[in-house]
Amino acid sequence: MFNLAPDIQEEILFLPRTTQGRDAIKEADIRPIAKTLDWRKQRQMWRGLKKTLPLSS
Repeated sequence: MFNLAPDIQEEILFLPRTTQGRDAIKEADIRPIAKTLDWRKQRQMWRGLKKTLPLSS
């Protein structure tokens, strides 16, 4: 996860707390993004991931 673009790391840190049920984003969801070294591509992948998940923000 050290390879994630800093802005993505920050978004993950400030995701809403899960109070019931499972987390909306799992580590396995982020793994392919972290494997990509190009931060522009990471940001594209991150935006795509966020569109598929039921996040409240």
